[in-house]
Amino acid sequence: MTDKHDSAAAMPRIRALLDRLDIVDDPRRQRRLLDELRQPKRTTVLSFLNQHAFNLAWTDAAFCEDLLRSELLLRDGVGMAACLRLLVRAPGLNMNGTDLIPQLVAAYAGRRVAVAGTEQPYLERAVRHLREQGLDIVCSIDGFGGEDRCVATIAAARPELVILGMGMPRQERIAARLAGELEQPTLIVNGGAILDFMAGRFPRAPQWLRRIGLEWLYRLLKEPRRLWRRYVLGGGQFLWRALCLAWDSGDERETLGAAALSLDTHASPRECRSMSADAEPLFAQPQQRLAGLVQRLDAQMAGGGRRIVQFIAARPGEGASSLAQAYAEASARLRKRKVLLLSDDLDRERAWPSLVEEALDRASASIAAAGDDANGDVTRARLSSAARGYQDNYAAIEDASVWGGLCERFDEIVVDAKPAFGLVAAARASGVIVVVEAEVTRASAIRKLLDDLAAVNAQVLGSILNKHRSHLPRALHDRL
Repeated sequence: MTDKHDSAAAMPRIRALLDRLDIVDDPRRQRRLLDELRQPKRTTVLSFLNQHAFNLAWTDAAFCEDLLRSELLLRDGVGMAACLRLLVRAPGLNMNGTDLIPQLVAAYAGRRVAVAGTEQPYLERAVRHLREQGLDIVCSIDGFGGEDRCVATIAAARPELVILGMGMPRQERIAARLAGELEQPTLIVNGGAILDFMAGRFPRAPQWLRRIGLEWLYRLLKEPRRLWRRYVLGGGQFLWRALCLAWDSGDERETLGAAALSLDTHASPRECRSMSADAEPLFAQPQQRLAGLVQRLDAQMAGGGRRIVQFIAARPGEGASSLAQAYAEASARLRKRKVLLLSDDLDRERAWPSLVEEALDRASASIAAAGDDANGDVTRARLSSAARGYQDNYAAIEDASVWGGLCERFDEIVVDAKPAFGLVAAARASGVIVVVEAEVTRASAIRKLLDDLAAVNAQVLGSILNKHRSHLPRALHDRL
């Protein structure tokens, strides 16, 4: 009974963690990310989600919250790749810290760096290695002192890069505290055993083992006493928990098209009408279909000025972000409206205003100011801010007065909300549209999303079948 209770409590926060993952799809995106990390515009915490972190977050809510506060959370290891595939999510590249941090070290040559972690003599060896790479080490401290002393010492050194090698969950806790203490833009990296690798304490696996994803086995054979619990016992726990998560997300591997009867007979409080008129893919005739979508929403929402329209999907990769952006541009162009697009799927290289900044300083009208350089009549802003914690972002999205202030300045607000904040935003929306990628989305995932939306009294207007295929039953298409 306790296991069931623990799982029920853990799964929502693990889903939020997976939704928070920054997936790097290709080497080009990886190079762009490295360029961003070389010159952070604000204090940035970089963390990694691997199998061990997944297990810790399952049982430790405070650790999970520290990970969620990270500005960047990258996928690390083959275990997490397998978990994401099991949940029908793209795993992207393996952005493990052991490979990424040396690239960051090279980028910070000649700059002020603080390191904290491991023990002597390995800390001294790691510092010597970093100085040989051209870094100016302004602070080095072992990983066994008090957290207050560690935070104060590093903050006083005013570094541009901080490498924490203390292990989880201690390093993530210190990183979260440091982010609030540092006054200058600083990159804080949660590096695990990276200082021990730099010191030569632990050897790395041969390149061919890394390529086939077996570095964990090499490390286990080299350090069985230290790592057997993490990789052997922890591996079994991780597999069981990933399977529980997949089962809870949808206990069958059916696609939406194969589950017409199940979805049709679901007793949902809301009827989910179709936003399209026939069975062709949404983007087959993009301009015509977007114009039709604008017209249908105008008809359903009484011509609708001063409205909030939200696009939401049950899982990443449905195309909700692209659709929200295309709809915002079409609505602004066709109806000559002043439209605000709130989305976290915006160019990372730009410093976008955000909803939480609007909530904290409404007198400055930070989001309205973005209209000066916006594309046409569409102003863009981030729904959440990576510089703020989960709770601050949640409070801003939940604040009715923030939305009221924006509605006074914009004719229409288009919201592209990921699952972590989607349900909170949906409660404020005038209407919600569910985006479904019918080729891969499980019927159970749609059923759960509809129930969750009903629980917050969201006004579901209908759904859009994005990229649907000819095998989709006509009866199901008519239903959606």
